[in-house]
Amino acid sequence: MRRTLIQLVVIVSAFGLFASACSGDDRLTNPAPGNDDGTARNDDGEVVIDVDGNEIVLTAGLSGFDSCDNLLAHLRTEAAERVGAYGFEGDGWYGGGRLADDVVFAEADFDVAEAAADGAVAAPRTAASQATGGDDAGGLAVEGVDFSGTNVQEVGVDEADIIKTDGDRVFIVANNELVVVDVDRREVIGTVPVVAGWNPELFLSGDDVLLVTTSWFGNDQFPQPVPAVESGISVEEDSVEEDLAIEPYFQDTSGTIVTRLSVSDNGPEILETLMIEGDYVSSRGIDGVARVIIRSSPQTNFPFVYPAGPAGEERAAESNRQAVMESELTDWIPSYTLLDSNGNQIETGLLPSCGAVHAPTEFSGFGVLSVLSIPVAGAIDPHQATAVLAPGNTVYASTDSIFVSTQTWIDWGLFEDDQQWEQAWDARHTSIHRFALSGNGAAYTASGSVPGDIRDQFSLSEYDGHLRVITTTGETWDETSETWVRVLREADGELIEVGSVGDMGNGEAVQSVRFQGDVGYVVTFRQVDPFYTLDLNDPENPQVVGELKIPGFSSYLHPIGNGMVLGVGSAGDEDGRITGSKVSIFDVTDLANPLEVAVWEAPGGWTDVGWDHRSFLWWGPQQIAVIPVSVYEQGVHWAGAVLLKVDGDEIVEVGRIDHNDDDSQIGQTECEQVTRDDLSTGDQEEFRTELEWMVQDESTLLLRCGPGEEPRATGYECNAEPWLTKEAETAGLQLAGDEELAYCWSNFQQTPTINRTMVLNADELWSLSTPWGYYSGDGPVRLQVNDLIDHDRLGVVAIG
Repeated sequence: MRRTLIQLVVIVSAFGLFASACSGDDRLTNPAPGNDDGTARNDDGEVVIDVDGNEIVLTAGLSGFDSCDNLLAHLRTEAAERVGAYGFEGDGWYGGGRLADDVVFAEADFDVAEAAADGAVAAPRTAASQATGGDDAGGLAVEGVDFSGTNVQEVGVDEADIIKTDGDRVFIVANNELVVVDVDRREVIGTVPVVAGWNPELFLSGDDVLLVTTSWFGNDQFPQPVPAVESGISVEEDSVEEDLAIEPYFQDTSGTIVTRLSVSDNGPEILETLMIEGDYVSSRGIDGVARVIIRSSPQTNFPFVYPAGPAGEERAAESNRQAVMESELTDWIPSYTLLDSNGNQIETGLLPSCGAVHAPTEFSGFGVLSVLSIPVAGAIDPHQATAVLAPGNTVYASTDSIFVSTQTWIDWGLFEDDQQWEQAWDARHTSIHRFALSGNGAAYTASGSVPGDIRDQFSLSEYDGHLRVITTTGETWDETSETWVRVLREADGELIEVGSVGDMGNGEAVQSVRFQGDVGYVVTFRQVDPFYTLDLNDPENPQVVGELKIPGFSSYLHPIGNGMVLGVGSAGDEDGRITGSKVSIFDVTDLANPLEVAVWEAPGGWTDVGWDHRSFLWWGPQQIAVIPVSVYEQGVHWAGAVLLKVDGDEIVEVGRIDHNDDDSQIGQTECEQVTRDDLSTGDQEEFRTELEWMVQDESTLLLRCGPGEEPRATGYECNAEPWLTKEAETAGLQLAGDEELAYCWSNFQQTPTINRTMVLNADELWSLSTPWGYYSGDGPVRLQVNDLIDHDRLGVVAIG
């Protein structure tokens, strides 16, 4: 019996998707050409492994549905086979739960196949307006010369971000408003209320803005949809859906909100809003068209019952199977509601329509991964969407393709013992699917898989008709782990491995990857940082040509020209202990002999550039890197951004900026700070009093304040407590009768953390901060302007 181990992730855009044929027989073929890892495939090109006589399918193509009846029958059948006494066993969209081994179907209450096809409900399809391409012209300022844009992975592939600029204006969501700031005047020139949700991100094209965010859909928060037929919207005659109305209902759940706005001289205004059930995953913008990826789960849509104990499991399982057999499409496929500029409902329905849903040929879960294509400067068309019945986690895009991958998900119930599970886990693969981009849409063209796991979007790169992938096999941090570069080429609907090379980072974890043309760079880490260089000129014979071992590691790599690569990450010692932030310059002019030629460190520092590359700024005209950093050392916390000047093979800190209005030194106080030496017990190894703990903790201060002295310290919150004075005698601290003790703790959580920096007007450094570091779009933010050269503060725009 074949069982799927991988949860396939597939992402596609509108204008059709051509699926591969369904699986055939299970005969194994020889390994595919170029697969020196011994990968075996069946006649359908699916990667398979054998676990104690069971053929396990690791990858599969896609198949579509020609009617809503067939789609609903598929969903009901798959669900009935997997639902149990506890619903989907907690798996949700991560791949429906398994049927417990001790639960069987009721003998003849209903026939699964017959019931699955009975009563399928059709989804409406309304007339769609033709989307138009976007206009990326943005005023007279020139990106790269007069201003900097979003730091992206690939040239020509935009990434939505929390802030956007066209050089003349800055756009940001703050305090539940889209805010427009004039660059020259350094002031807000327009606002419009929006639903900010959390993690709001923007695309910009001329005078059009597309806002994508995740929010909470309460039953009373949004207008309830009305049937599409009743709304007067026609249904296409050749649609695969029947002419029936549905009434999707937004329950208390998270959802994605896409808002299209005009930001012309008349002021910002909302043009239309689309609400979709499901969480926002990621998006990319190519030639003015945004591809928005949404992931939804049906796990909360069913009236499951749960047993009070083992005796009730069989009855609960039977009831739950009946529930899924009576389900409708609205229980599985996400609903949408489209609103006009005044918030009035235009239409509602399922996103996507039945004919645009595809399923892997091997079951991969009940989640729905949808891709919606929207021209940033064009109307929102909910029917420009397609989906697959699978979850998704990693998205990479070039100017020609979108690739989506999913890492292995293993159902523990498939195996009888740990040895079988470990055998399957060691053989896990990552499935990858390619979609060719054309105009406002995309078409599925091929699927493939590679052994092991990938780290993030930077682990993939398309170049000259080949996809390069960095994967790690074995157990991370275990001596069995090994990092590979694998090169795939599309042939007859498959992504076939044509070349590979490993022997990198044995026993280590990948920290960063960067491809640049026909070369690549990989950083792994456990105790030291091996920096590897790759020669990919011959796709069928990739080579690891250089290796450099140094303390610490780079979590982000950025080519800066002239054979140099900037690495941003963490400093460390020879034992692998992290000691702070680090920026390195690697000279890669000789791939066989990479050199670390310059280093900047911030002891006790941390930067999140490795987690969010958009927070990094490289300003080529001045050869300056701007890196947000938080430094915590010896009880002092500082948060801001560091400006590093690259001069040949040297790197020099030329300035720092922060958003603190108080220029006083952190920890400055008019009171006297108490140290352990002031305590009579300070020479003892063990702490016996609370005061001893306070003075040794780097995050706190203990102050003795006299008459008229306010118990305060810059960067700290302080309280004078009577019990501290009583504790002083126990600790041997002598106080005058009118002195009091105050306990202070660092208020670094309230220190403004810089999230983004950008260059405007060629010589102004603009920075964005929030008080708590995490950017949500709801709450005060601050835009600050500093001189790029002397770093003087030129102005502040406080928002919210």
